[in-house]
Amino acid sequence: MDIIDAFPIPLGVNYFRKVTSNELEALNSFEMTEGGHNTRSIDQYILEDERLSSIKDFLEASVKEYMDATLCPAPEMSHYITQCWVNSNGIGEHHHFHAHMNSIMSGVYYVDVEEDKDKLTFVRGVTGMPMMGEQLMPDIAMNTPYNSPEWHIPVKNGMLIMFPSNTTHGVNPVEGRTKARISLAFNTYVRGLVSKGGPGNPPIFI
Repeated sequence: MDIIDAFPIPLGVNYFRKVTSNELEALNSFEMTEGGHNTRSIDQYILEDERLSSIKDFLEASVKEYMDATLCPAPEMSHYITQCWVNSNGIGEHHHFHAHMNSIMSGVYYVDVEEDKDKLTFVRGVTGMPMMGEQLMPDIAMNTPYNSPEWHIPVKNGMLIMFPSNTTHGVNPVEGRTKARISLAFNTYVRGLVSKGGPGNPPIFI
């Protein structure tokens, strides 16, 4: 039997190099604030720092590649990074499950993680209900993308994960962590000619 994936959620993965000492110095220079269960940079526009120009170029190129492969927009519309900030999850900390508002797609670039422990977890919808929803939640013989309420992706240094901004995700507490987990998160939006319109409908520009 063939199974057709209708309306799948595209998770994009790309790889860059590990951060340089100059880039790490820049990331460590941003003032941090409590974010509830972790800490984040007060500055939400860290890619404006010239020391992070190579990372900015990589992220922007990855956003275009992801959008071209998924949304396939007309050339009159483009995507750009609106915000980018540093996240830090210390020993015993986690990041609550959430989605990103006022954004089209979002991403996380991993700066310093424990590769044998750290994961990014995606939850199905808001409630995490699997394929049959509340109507049927049977015992299962094997986890698949169809029956799992959540999906874990192991992360590595230099790894970038991209996803639609309305996808619920978070970081569970990790036992045995020996250092803080450092990552960059970002949001995007669109600009240009979104729609050429039609009879009775004017063009839409952003």
